[in-house]
Amino acid sequence: MIQSLLRQQLDAELACAREVLVAAQQAPLGWKPHEVSFPLGRLAMHVATIPSWMPAFTRGDGYDMGAGGPGPRMPATAAEILEAYDDAVVRAHAVLDTLDDRALAEPWTLLRDGTPIATMPRAEAVSRYVVRHLVHHRGQLTVYLRLCGIPVPALYGDSADRRMLPPEAEVGA
Repeated sequence: MIQSLLRQQLDAELACAREVLVAAQQAPLGWKPHEVSFPLGRLAMHVATIPSWMPAFTRGDGYDMGAGGPGPRMPATAAEILEAYDDAVVRAHAVLDTLDDRALAEPWTLLRDGTPIATMPRAEAVSRYVVRHLVHHRGQLTVYLRLCGIPVPALYGDSADRRMLPPEAEVGA
């Protein structure tokens, strides 16, 4: 039951993420709204690769952020972003589909340089640090798109640029 609900939640947000990443194909990858902000291309790559973090939640009983790498890379082309996203989705599904409710209920701990920050059931860790983390940065990316004059997709309802239509109405639109 937990695995099924988590998979539904993930898949719904992945579909929205793809819409935003497709819109970002028109964007200037090097643009950033502030000097301390990620460039648009790097933020889009971050959104694209968050699903690939799923193995970090299954290999052990926690993850140490202090051992993390340099973060998302800056793509050379917009096409790299969708390629990375498609690969990340395959990896996320492959991992999540092997988990059962018992495994998802086991405790999992986020650490920083060996110091525990938070302990929670593995399912909550996946929901918080993969699904909701994806949603958070996808939201940032929609703001970048807006500031670049790129139409923002309708995700949970209409945006200022797009109406949400039933799938059959979008064919040929």
